[in-house]
Amino acid sequence: MCAALGKGDNDFGVSVFTGEVAEVRLERRSRLPGYCVVVWRHGHVAEPGDLAPVQASRYWAEVLAAGRAVQARFTPVKLNYLTLGNTVPHLHTHVLPRYQDDPAPGGPIAWEAIFAADPVPEPELRRQAADLRALLEA
Repeated sequence: MCAALGKGDNDFGVSVFTGEVAEVRLERRSRLPGYCVVVWRHGHVAEPGDLAPVQASRYWAEVLAAGRAVQARFTPVKLNYLTLGNTVPHLHTHVLPRYQDDPAPGGPIAWEAIFAADPVPEPELRRQAADLRALLEA
């Protein structure tokens, strides 16, 4: 994850926005439209508690801004914020929109149920990313 910072799109996501302290990426293979990952971009940090208070405040402000943009663009019934790092120990937060018709409506969703075998078609993914970018830049 550290190596991908600042390098734009990759096999997993499309670059949406670069903020003061984090990058926002839209996932390519999600069953949940608008699923984004917000990644800390100032050096390797594994835990949010490792940030200085001002850094942490700015990070969470950017996570919440991404959530507001997802809410505005995709109108999910709920947003889940997941700050895990079990597999990739670099500070990042999954902004996971939840829908009435998602694979686990009203309850926890299994990790493997979030992802689709095929990516969102590129033109649609680009439109979604542009819409989110416009909301984040406003």
